[in-house]
Amino acid sequence: MEVLRCLKKYKILLMTLLVLLPAYFISSTVFAGKESKELLVFAGAGMRAPLSEIGEKIEKIYGIRVIYDFEGTGRLGNKILAGQSPDVFIPGSDKWAKILKTKGCVQDYTPIAYHTPVIITPEKNSKVNSLDDFANSSNRVVLGDVKACAIGGASAIIFKKAGLKQSKMNIRAIGVSVKQLVLWVEGNNADAAIVWKADAVLSGQVRIIAIPGQYNVTSIIPVCQMVKHKKEANKYIHYLLGVQGKLIFKKHGFDVVE
Repeated sequence: MEVLRCLKKYKILLMTLLVLLPAYFISSTVFAGKESKELLVFAGAGMRAPLSEIGEKIEKIYGIRVIYDFEGTGRLGNKILAGQSPDVFIPGSDKWAKILKTKGCVQDYTPIAYHTPVIITPEKNSKVNSLDDFANSSNRVVLGDVKACAIGGASAIIFKKAGLKQSKMNIRAIGVSVKQLVLWVEGNNADAAIVWKADAVLSGQVRIIAIPGQYNVTSIIPVCQMVKHKKEANKYIHYLLGVQGKLIFKKHGFDVVE
């Protein structure tokens, strides 16, 4: 009798398992299918506003979550050389696109917009009105790091074309991103800086001074497809380079490639 009872118990247990297991596998499959896909995008800090908005659009349209690492272009480029692998790279100039393509990290790149340097000062500060005023030792200047961010390299070229030496300037700090330079000027911790026009417009708290064309230098913003990337990166790049992506860049003060 005891043996029969045990057999009945095992029979009931077996039948229960047969009922529950299919439901478990179906449930697991459903949840696995709902897992969000992700993309890692390295991007210059000066493009935070348009790219953040584009990331939200991509998630709504394709269900792809875009994770950004916003930093100075030089820092991001060196991260890639050190072995980090984003799915897309959008630097502040095409300098790093060319370097990484030569190194076999970037498969191809396409320009989407331009960065135009401008001078910014605190809103009520009239001490700086031209490039020549950067050479006045009474003016506090902050500049981008040539090795860390694209605006640093652009500034160096501008000063060289204008015949100005940085060694003669009252440089109070060197920033690793455009955002950092803007914050210093907004907080009245500096009398002037050179930043991208789009960042100056986005700030709304600084005075903007145009740089004469004979001295200025625009930087191409390229969208880089990495050699190693997820297939979802193609959808992201297609949207970015399309009409809607460029309209978002325009809205945030960028001149786009037509």
